[in-house]
Amino acid sequence: MGVIPDKKKLTFDDNGKFKVCVFSDMHFGERWGNGSFAAWGPENDNLTNYVHATILDQEQPDYVVFNGDIMTGENVFADNATGYMDQCFRPTVERNLPFSSTHGNHDNADHITHDEEIKYEMAHYSNLSYTRSDVGPAPYGNGNYWVPVYANADDWAPKLIMWFFDSRSFVSGSGDGPGPIPEAADFYWVDPDSVPSYIQQQSLLMKLTWGSVPPSLVFVHIPFEFSETISTLQTPGDHDDEPNPAVQGYAAHQVYTGLDLPTFDAINDCLNEGQNKVMAITSGHDHGESWCARTRTSSGITLCFDGHSGYGGYVTPHSEVRNARIFDLDLNNLNWNPTVETWLSYENKTINTQETLGPNFMATYNQSPDWSANILHSTTNE
Repeated sequence: MGVIPDKKKLTFDDNGKFKVCVFSDMHFGERWGNGSFAAWGPENDNLTNYVHATILDQEQPDYVVFNGDIMTGENVFADNATGYMDQCFRPTVERNLPFSSTHGNHDNADHITHDEEIKYEMAHYSNLSYTRSDVGPAPYGNGNYWVPVYANADDWAPKLIMWFFDSRSFVSGSGDGPGPIPEAADFYWVDPDSVPSYIQQQSLLMKLTWGSVPPSLVFVHIPFEFSETISTLQTPGDHDDEPNPAVQGYAAHQVYTGLDLPTFDAINDCLNEGQNKVMAITSGHDHGESWCARTRTSSGITLCFDGHSGYGGYVTPHSEVRNARIFDLDLNNLNWNPTVETWLSYENKTINTQETLGPNFMATYNQSPDWSANILHSTTNE
C-alpha cells in the first residue's frame, strides 16, 4: 500500500507539519546558440542550482518535487543526458531531502525519454527518490504513481497522498532543426487507457484497507484543459503565459481531443469524492503562470501553476526572478474539508501570493444553494 521496501516512511514532523517544495521547468542542458555550442548553457545550469539551493535553505522543506522538464532533451547528447539529472538533483541530495519527479514534454526528446529518466533516478537515487513507474505506456508515459505521508511512522493509514501523473508528450529536434515526432508519442495528455483505471483501482484498495481515500495533492507537468477556462480570473500570481492552448488534450497543440477528461474525471470521482479532498492539482509547462484558482467549471478542484524554477527555457516579463511553489500542510487541517497553505518562494529570498486552498478558497466563484452542484462531472463543463 505505497510503502516502498527499504525506503524511509514519510511522516509529518513533531509539530504536525509537512512542507513540500515544487520546482518546475528547470531545462538543464541547453547548449545551442545560433546553431552552435553556447557558453550560456552551463552558466544557466549553475544559476538554476543557485535558485534551488537558495530556496531550499530558505524554506527548509520536508519533500521536494521536480514537476517536469528537468532538462531540454532535444539539446543534450544521448550519452550524457542523465548527467543533467545529477545536476538538477544535487542541491536536494546535498541536503538529504527525499524527492519525486514527474516528467515533461522536453524530457521526451530525441536523446532522452521518460522511461530512461525514471529508471536512472530509481537506480542511482534509491535512498532519497520515491519516483517509480506503476502504470502507463513506456517509454513516453509510464511515470504514474503515488506516495503516502503518515502522521507517525507506526501508523497504519496515511494522512496525505501525493499523486504523480505523466502527461506524456514529446519534443523533437536536436538543435539543428526539427525532426519527426514518433506516431506513438504525438499526444499531450495523461494516458486515458491506463491511468483512469489505475486511479479507480488504487482508490478502491485504499477504501478497503484504510476505510477512506486520504486527502491528496496532485502533480502533473502539463496542466489540464480546465486551467485554460479559469485562467482569465483575476487571481494573484503571474499571468504572462496563459495556457491557450498549452494544456492537456491537444493533438500537437492544434485540435482539442478531450482525451484529458478521463483522468480528470477519475481524479474528481475517486480522489475528490465531492468532499474537496483534492486540495490542488499543480502544474508547470507554462513558465509565466504562477496562480491558483477554482470554480464550478473546474469541478471545484483548485488548479495551480508552479512558475519557473530554472534559468533554462523561455522567460516572460514576470518570471525573471525564479521561484518554487510551496505547499505547507498541517495535520490539524486535514480532516473534513482539508486545507493547505501555499505560496511562491523566490531566489531573492522573498515570498508572494500566500493563500489557503480549500472549500473557502475563491468561494464567490463556487457558491451554490446545494454544494453538490459544485462537484460537476467534467465532461459537462467544456
